[in-house]
Amino acid sequence: MDFVCKVGTPAGDVVERTFTASDEASLRSELERQGLYLFSARRGFGLGDLSLRQRRVRGNVLLVFCQELAALLKAGLPLYQSLDVMLERQRDPIFRQSLQNVRERVKSGTSLSDAFQAEGGLYPPIFAASLVAGERSGAMETVLRRFVQYLRLNQGLKRKALAAAVYPMLLLTMMGALVALLLIVIIPKFQSFYEGLNYELPLLTRILIAVGTALSNNIVLIGLALAAAWILSAIWLRRPGSGVALDRALMRLPVIGGLLRMYATSQLSRTLATLLDGGLPLLNAMEVTGASIGNRALAAAVTQGVPLIREGKSLTVALESTGMLDNLALEMVKVGEQTGGLADMLKSLAEFIDEELETRMQTLLALVEPLLLVVMAFVIAIMVIAVYLPLFEAISAVQARQS
Repeated sequence: MDFVCKVGTPAGDVVERTFTASDEASLRSELERQGLYLFSARRGFGLGDLSLRQRRVRGNVLLVFCQELAALLKAGLPLYQSLDVMLERQRDPIFRQSLQNVRERVKSGTSLSDAFQAEGGLYPPIFAASLVAGERSGAMETVLRRFVQYLRLNQGLKRKALAAAVYPMLLLTMMGALVALLLIVIIPKFQSFYEGLNYELPLLTRILIAVGTALSNNIVLIGLALAAAWILSAIWLRRPGSGVALDRALMRLPVIGGLLRMYATSQLSRTLATLLDGGLPLLNAMEVTGASIGNRALAAAVTQGVPLIREGKSLTVALESTGMLDNLALEMVKVGEQTGGLADMLKSLAEFIDEELETRMQTLLALVEPLLLVVMAFVIAIMVIAVYLPLFEAISAVQARQS
């Protein structure tokens, strides 16, 4: 994000400049490193603010970094030298800049977890929490490899979901493009031809001509309206609580809502299991998990359940209070608590949900793909009939007169 700052330079001047940083804490530390004194800072509004997605280090970049850092630490290389080696080979501009900041903080005596945490929203909260667990236990390499496994499983599930959605999205895009081409380009050209027939057009044809003419005459206004809707959506989603309301509404949708709920539950279970396996206490693990889940509605509910853990209640009670987990998930968590194998049971729960989610997605796509093809054929057929129906009726009328 962009910040408009008033800063003091080493020469004694006070100037106003624009800087980019993940948050104000990162901005302040970066300015201090440059020898500048920050008097005030306010959020700017740049093109990056129009994005519906938060600026973050890509998952595959972080995965490779953790793999290589674990290998260097295992080889006996000191942490600062390991970061130097990693920095030399880094090509991703966002991660490279962030890693430079982390290296400087580590050089000044800051712990690795605090150095990454100071980068704000660039990294998932579970990353810094895993580093804390590694520093406390003295098994940083083991914790990094466990985090790599967590990233692989999460990314693998996302890739499967994306691969499954490609074909339906392609069909929808093709159908939308064909309909737009017919309405905006082809049908208006037929209008002048129809006017010369001196024949009352069928209702369906008149409707399509009216829609096509309105779209072609107002294409600029439609484009501006879509751009305005995008900007307003980006602004609305940045308001506190908007993301929670959106995710909660999506989870109430039929079919799709159930799949979203299952994916969020899987992410919750796997994140909590990874943190508990790393040696983090349950209370801290719940706090980090609430900040790490992608589904903002479930994340907010988990965060609200943290005080129950602090009061001494069980994890089952805290999760049940969210009202978003099904009975099977709660029963498995309860068994894990009673047997003392909570982390293992959470892993099993995540694996079970992943398998069930994949099966349901395959079943859904097996039904959706032919249905989309039928709908696509029906829509195009109706539009083609509407275009050519006046010609058929006009020819029939001429033949009737001649006979």
